Amino acid sequence: MTAKQTDLVLVNPGGREKIYQQLGNDLTAIEPPLWCRLIGGYVRDQGREIVIIDSEAEGMGPDSVAERIKALNPTLVAMVVFGHQPSASTQQMHGAGENVRAIKALTPEMPVIFVGGHVSALSERTLIEEDADFVCKGEGPQTVDALITAIEAGGDEDALAEVPGLVWMRDGKPASNAPCPVV
Repeated sequence: MTAKQTDLVLVNPGGREKIYQQLGNDLTAIEPPLWCRLIGGYVRDQGREIVIIDSEAEGMGPDSVAERIKALNPTLVAMVVFGHQPSASTQQMHGAGENVRAIKALTPEMPVIFVGGHVSALSERTLIEEDADFVCKGEGPQTVDALITAIEAGGDEDALAEVPGLVWMRDGKPASNAPCPVV
């Protein structure tokens, strides 16, 4: 494994071709990765290095995303499943799940967190049904930054238990930490 080149990779999972089938080719817009930028901006303001992979805008499939992440070798990958319309995060879960499975197939030790409206509302279910290591209950910036700190400290249960808004597996069951404070 190569040395760490970045702290956080945020992935906009895309998946228009799965959500809209042929209509996705010509009749849907490519949505800017606003939530990737919001979360990434917060984490960068904490002094960390970030990379955003906009798989939809770049026309990348899950295998290409996984290869890029392997090359970057970040401390954490955040699969950011948000959108501008209310149900967008649920619609994007298929593409997000495919991306996480490809990442885990190539680099099984890579820590991955899901962030988004769907996963926040169904955090324990998402953790059980998907291949990610963690789920964020809430908006994400503080949780993602604190999770990087916990992973850098060794990622043991005591460190993970201190990450606000984190949902993770503890003793084979989903554990939900206290939510992030409202600022």
